[in-house]
Amino acid sequence: MTEKEYFDSQMSSKENGENFDLKALFNKYLKSWKLFLVFLVCFLALAILALQFVNTSYDITSKILLNNETSNIDASGNNLVNNNPFSNSEKVSNEIEVLTSVHLMRSVLDSLSLQSKITTPDDFPEIELYGSELPFKIVVDTLFPLAYETTLTIKLEGENSFSVSEEFEDTVDVPSTASSSHGYNKYNYGYKIEKPYGIFHLIENEKAISKGSQFKVEFRDIDELAHDYVKKALNIYVVNKDASVINIMLKESNPEKGEDIINGLVEMYGQKAFLEKNAIALENVKFIDNRLNTLSAELSEVEMNVAQFKTENELANVELDANTFSEQEIDYDRKLVDSEIELKVLNSIERNLKRGDNESTINSLNVSSSNLTYLIDSYNKLQIDRKSLQRTVPENNPRMVDIRDQLSQLKRNILGSLSSSKRSLRNTIASIKDRSDEFAEKKQRIPSMQRQLLEISREQGIKENLFLYLLQKREEAALMVGAKQDNFTVIDKAITDYESGSPSKKLFVLIALLLALAIPIGIIHLRDLLSTKVKGKKDVEKRTSVPVIGEIAHNKSGKNLIEKGEEVSALAQGFRMMRMNLDFILSKKKVQTVLVTSAIKGEGKTFFSSNMGVALASSSSKVVVLELDKHNPELIETLGEAKKEFGVTNYLNQPFNTITVNDILVPVKDNANLFAIGLGSEQIDGLESFGSKKMEELMAQLRQEFDYILIDSAPIGKLADTLALSKYTDCCLYMVRAKHSKLEDLSIIEDVRINKKFKNPMVVLNDVSTK
Repeated sequence: MTEKEYFDSQMSSKENGENFDLKALFNKYLKSWKLFLVFLVCFLALAILALQFVNTSYDITSKILLNNETSNIDASGNNLVNNNPFSNSEKVSNEIEVLTSVHLMRSVLDSLSLQSKITTPDDFPEIELYGSELPFKIVVDTLFPLAYETTLTIKLEGENSFSVSEEFEDTVDVPSTASSSHGYNKYNYGYKIEKPYGIFHLIENEKAISKGSQFKVEFRDIDELAHDYVKKALNIYVVNKDASVINIMLKESNPEKGEDIINGLVEMYGQKAFLEKNAIALENVKFIDNRLNTLSAELSEVEMNVAQFKTENELANVELDANTFSEQEIDYDRKLVDSEIELKVLNSIERNLKRGDNESTINSLNVSSSNLTYLIDSYNKLQIDRKSLQRTVPENNPRMVDIRDQLSQLKRNILGSLSSSKRSLRNTIASIKDRSDEFAEKKQRIPSMQRQLLEISREQGIKENLFLYLLQKREEAALMVGAKQDNFTVIDKAITDYESGSPSKKLFVLIALLLALAIPIGIIHLRDLLSTKVKGKKDVEKRTSVPVIGEIAHNKSGKNLIEKGEEVSALAQGFRMMRMNLDFILSKKKVQTVLVTSAIKGEGKTFFSSNMGVALASSSSKVVVLELDKHNPELIETLGEAKKEFGVTNYLNQPFNTITVNDILVPVKDNANLFAIGLGSEQIDGLESFGSKKMEELMAQLRQEFDYILIDSAPIGKLADTLALSKYTDCCLYMVRAKHSKLEDLSIIEDVRINKKFKNPMVVLNDVSTK
């Protein structure tokens, strides 16, 4: 593999590494399986614990159907039915607003005596008792603000008695009472208990299933409770916009209480609707009663006038035939008056119709013709229907046009019938007058006072007939008030859906599992985000284009040098692979001098240099390792050899060339091809000494005698000494230690590549975990 091919492969692998690697991500999570296990156990435990304290709410539903007819009673007691399909949507919306009113909910809660919350002190978490679970029922007459800061403890003493103890909040200044938190007062069921915080009494529940003997009572503001139910728990909606079906849903933890609340809401709604519907009828009854009172007074006055007139004029002595003639005359006069009144009514109806009054109804009172009465009633009914439709539809609506056509036809028929009825009445009036003229002569014998009496009697008769008529209509209106007719039908009574329990146990467990996975994942990614250390090869490849030549496994043995017999270890195989990579990558470059450096101390330069020298020497190559880190000279000790008297510093600074290369060479035992040169005993200036002519001579001689030269140099991050060695090296290996080197230090090797400070820079990743 050529250098170009190697660099291309490195860049290709780097580009592929930028793609999402699911397997690598899974392996990252798998390494932290203990963290996932801890969070899984913790969150499942928390979920199970939370389910013990959270009350489960159920969906309780009911369904009602609004009737399409609304009945009203007019002033005459007639039942007028208004079928208006176009106002259905508006009507349903109005009824929903009524059902969701806080006032209606308050009435329901008050009827169920929910002003008090009763629990058992031993239950944890606290669960409210209701219905058959309660041994008694608290009926509240009056509650004062102090009641909401008072807690009662009720003990059952016997079959008919109980005792009450009170506890007040510390901040409340309570007037002295007969009972307090220091003791109990004993009462019987039904006894009215009067306290500074309220007036109430207890009723025994004979069907109670509770076996407890002590209970805790807390009073609640019924208005706030009703508001909370309406705003938070109650949901009323239309099932279908084209239908009049309303669905009522309530969320409640106690199914029995929820069903009672919904059923009570529907019942209260029916009562309210019934009262509103009969309000008009009640007003009509009141009006008729007032009119009856007036007529009764007038009738009494007329009767008194008759009696007074007879007494004053002694009409009781009139001859029998005069009375007979008078009676006949009265009969004809009444018929004549009735006919004339009817004729006037017919003329009035005819004038109104011909005048073009198409908006008003026609009064059919005193009309004797059944056919004409039928036509007038049909005309009035169509007028009422037309006025009802005018509220919701335009005038050009087909239904409105049809009604107007029918009204026109009925108007023509009524006019024709009126003409016939008037002719018949005129003939009748003429006949009555003729008959009346026959008795004219006979009436001359009747005193004029008798005529006055008859006129008074006629007025009396008219008022009596009107009084009886109003009495009949009042009874009809009263019967309509007493007859209850709901404007809705209950389709389904309150039913509890036990499958809708919330919060769901499955959901709780699922959330716990998701959190147990999400939080560790977040911790892992946050740790990666905040980490400033190099963890692996990908961190290096993301921050520099310098290729990674190889990875050195973590040294588990604790030894600084690989010994014989350890060639199969992961550490030894890593150095062998490093040697092969060098041969492949730089085979045509004739690499002979390799510089080993790093950013800071402790990244394994000396460890790598010594073991790399052993790996190269094992291939029959002659290798020398130079110790040129003047701040941390540990190479000779790492190789297990004793330091010589002379080293590089002595060689470079000798005045008379008395020290030769052989004098500073240190052969490594058990390895005939491996040699080392120590730093020496004198301190040197790296920039001056490494750039000297003597250094050039040393490097030239070593190139002739050795196949490979490894230079263990000082860290490049803080010292400039290493840069002076760049002209002697063929390759620069930059040491990066996993979990030790900083990510920001990778910019140093990138700077070396960009500015070409060393030839063939490459990265060696040291201390990589075998996991």
